[in-house]
Amino acid sequence: MAEIRNEFAWSWSRHKVFYDCARKFYWQHYGFWGGWEPEAPEDAALAYRLKKLKSVSMLVGQELHDVVRDRLHMRPAAGGAVPAQQIRDEVERRVLKRMRESRNRDWERYHDPKHYANLFEDYYGPGVDERHRDETLELVRDCTSGLASNIYARRAFGIAKERLRMVDSSDFAAMRIVVDGIIVYASPDLVVADDAGGLHVVDWKTGRPEKADVAQLAIYGLYAAERMGVPLERVTAHVVYVRYGEASKHGDLRDSVEEARRRISTFTADVRDRLTDVENNLAGDIDNFPMTENLMLCRRCQFQEICGRRHADPIAPSEDEAEPA
Repeated sequence: MAEIRNEFAWSWSRHKVFYDCARKFYWQHYGFWGGWEPEAPEDAALAYRLKKLKSVSMLVGQELHDVVRDRLHMRPAAGGAVPAQQIRDEVERRVLKRMRESRNRDWERYHDPKHYANLFEDYYGPGVDERHRDETLELVRDCTSGLASNIYARRAFGIAKERLRMVDSSDFAAMRIVVDGIIVYASPDLVVADDAGGLHVVDWKTGRPEKADVAQLAIYGLYAAERMGVPLERVTAHVVYVRYGEASKHGDLRDSVEEARRRISTFTADVRDRLTDVENNLAGDIDNFPMTENLMLCRRCQFQEICGRRHADPIAPSEDEAEPA
């Protein structure tokens, strides 16, 4: 088996984490490395376990994305209606299963935090109770109902299947492009070809609507252009908030590409300046990655335990704080 290497890369989530808290970035991308091994150092093993923590809202977002992707793969070639009930039933089944795993601490019993869920609310908080469970199922119902009524979802399930381009978020090779010599990971939920030869990148979100960052969307445009051979000016990005029935459309992403490239360049310089071995992407000095002074960020951070900042009143992170890459 080929040796697994920790390659230097940029993604929107990595960028945000680094500038929020360099120490969190360290644990998430360096300190956890090798923590899956049976004889891993204690800190690496703990960091690896904490890296796998997700909140209930993150869990719903992940399962909804996965089920919609699976259903799009399974849909008939000619198209049809959005299978909202089937999507809802499957997401509910998966979410409830993961909740049981976390409540029963199966990750601890089987020594496998990668394949058994460990929820933030169970690990740091009082646990997921009946009320929380009902609220989660309501979130699933709202999201699947919103998906069924959304014009982009109806098009995705209704048009000819040959026009769909789906990206597997579990396949790092499929998400990878190179921008100015730097590996960049992008994971658009869906790309749809239109009749005029253009591409529409669709990003489903289960959280609250907020102003889209056009530099992030420009990365999706660069991804679609490189991977699918369509000029950037013919790529349109759509951010869809399925629970709230809101969407925003962003065309001509060329104006935002330079800002995206600037962020990648700045991030690369700032992170590499802290590494002890740039060529091998090694961070041998944790002190080069100081903790944030904003203790409010620690309340919603999965690494608060290893940093010695475990909070008495933690706040579960939102779906947008999940790290796909």
